Amino acid sequence: MPYLFPTLSVTPSVESWEEGVAFDPTITSQSEGGYKQTRPSSTRIPDKWSIGYVAAPAADKDLVRAFEKTVKVGSEIFDALAIFGVSKNVRFAGPVKYKMNTNKSWWDILFVIEEA
Repeated sequence: MPYLFPTLSVTPSVESWEEGVAFDPTITSQSEGGYKQTRPSSTRIPDKWSIGYVAAPAADKDLVRAFEKTVKVGSEIFDALAIFGVSKNVRFAGPVKYKMNTNKSWWDILFVIEEA
């Protein structure tokens, strides 16, 4: 069973929320005549999300940081129920970014997750 992303005291920021596909699966071959042939490199295209928590308390930052270390950044799959409100198996696409917001008590937490 995957790990469960912690429930934070703030909700994700609408302004920082982005959705898309994790990668472009297109393989392209160009011919001498100027024709282009394309095909997919895989049958599945996972989704990805950029998520940010703005002005989160330091306690929330500490929770996310501990969780990030528990799942070893992108090494382990976790359930993002606390983020989406429904169960989704995802992993971090890279390290979480923590940016101080006004003082050490408030933090912006930014990360990208992708479908597992």
